[in-house]
Amino acid sequence: MAERFCVSSKHAIAETIEGEAIIIHLGTGAYYSLRDAGAEIWAAIERAATRSEIVDWLEARYEGTREEMDAAVGRVVDELRAEGLVETASADGRPLQPPPPSDSPLRKPFSAPLLEKHTDMQDLILIDPVHEVEARGWPYAAADSDR
Repeated sequence: MAERFCVSSKHAIAETIEGEAIIIHLGTGAYYSLRDAGAEIWAAIERAATRSEIVDWLEARYEGTREEMDAAVGRVVDELRAEGLVETASADGRPLQPPPPSDSPLRKPFSAPLLEKHTDMQDLILIDPVHEVEARGWPYAAADSDR
C-alpha cells in the first residue's frame, strides 16, 4: 500500500490564502510559504494523500509532464518532512477526493514549487501563550508555565 502523508498536527498549523499556503511550525516559530502548485500539494497532504494522488491532483490543474510533477512532489514532501511539518498518515485505505473544480477551464503551466522558510518572526511566534497550554488547549495553561 502506498504511503499517505498528513500534516504533523502537533507541530504545524496552516492557512491557505489566495493560492498561498502559510505554514507555522509551533515548536520552532519558523513559518513557511508554498505558492501555486505548492499550495495544491499542501492541500492534498491535508487530505492524507499518497504521492501518486498528489501528482494526479496536480495533473488535473496544470500542464506539464507527470515526471516533472512527481519529482517536484517528492522534493517538496521531503523538505516538509525534514522540517517536521509532514509525517506518514495512518493507513486507512481511503482514496483522496478528486480536486475541486478549477475556477478556470484552462490548466496553468506547471512550475516546480519552492518551499520558502522564514525565521524573522520566531521570537514573536514563540512568545505566544497559546503554545504553553495543557492538553485541553487554550486558555488552560500548562502546569509548568509561568503564565
